[in-house]
Amino acid sequence: MRILLILLIIFTSCQNKQETKSNKIPYEPNSNSIENLETGNAQKEKFQKIPYSLKNNYLDSLGTKLNPNKNYDYWQYATYYQNSIETKYNVLNQGGDTLQRIKINEKINPIKTVGIFQGGHPNYRCNYAITIENRKVKYIKSEDEFRTFLGNIDNLEEAILLARTYGYLLGSEVNESEYRKIGTSFELHLVKYHDYPRSLESVELKIGYDGTIKTKSLGNFRTKDVY
Repeated sequence: MRILLILLIIFTSCQNKQETKSNKIPYEPNSNSIENLETGNAQKEKFQKIPYSLKNNYLDSLGTKLNPNKNYDYWQYATYYQNSIETKYNVLNQGGDTLQRIKINEKINPIKTVGIFQGGHPNYRCNYAITIENRKVKYIKSEDEFRTFLGNIDNLEEAILLARTYGYLLGSEVNESEYRKIGTSFELHLVKYHDYPRSLESVELKIGYDGTIKTKSLGNFRTKDVY
């Protein structure tokens, strides 16, 4: 009788073990492994050529992509040219209530109303950012004011314009006009002009979405083809 009872207990125990189910999730290899993700990011983050050329006035072309974050009543980005024959004022981009444009005097006296990104010899050129807010017309008269006007850096063009306010330019060599986007930030390879000695320095810039900027010299000073 005792032997029969022992055999019954053993049989019942074995049956319970067979009915027990595991709650462990089967392991499935993830194709998006860390190695693959890092490789993918590396491919996306390669520097690309900036699609603007020194042969054209890229400051004007960049302005067509401006997107100020502040809701002005009206704003415009324009360029001003003056030579011995003619004077031109050309609106490159604008936003807000365009009917308010009539409040802006386009016959600018550059001596009294100083623009930004001035240059040209013997001719004169510069750019203007102009806003209307609370019925007040404001001419952006400095690079510092222009940075405030830009606000958040929404695209490559705004990143290059921001860099230009600090004196960083497109270079003529392939590796002196490059960029890559990382998240909402940009990394640029540009050049910095130096008067003494007359040379160009290659520089890497990291520009955040909020307009913060960090720079690192890449050396490679050169004295030829200085613009």
